[in-house]
Amino acid sequence: MDASDWLELGAGFGMGTLMSRAIGDSFVNAMDARTSIHVLTIPQTRQEIQTLLDKLDVRLANGEISEAVYKQVTAKWKKRLEEMES
Repeated sequence: MDASDWLELGAGFGMGTLMSRAIGDSFVNAMDARTSIHVLTIPQTRQEIQTLLDKLDVRLANGEISEAVYKQVTAKWKKRLEEMES
């Protein structure tokens, strides 16, 4: 074996390590996404909807969502609250 053979062998090990890490990361990311889906819940009660609206206020204030998104989502949930009250 000459120097170029060792270089190719090292590159092969490096690629194997990178591919292994990428596969492992994708598995972990998929598990995180699956867990997140189970955590999501749709507000059912007036209190849950009010909590959601309060959280939207905070997200808007922190700049996490645009005003357009805020208006659209709050209108939807305020309408749902009104429907529950009647």
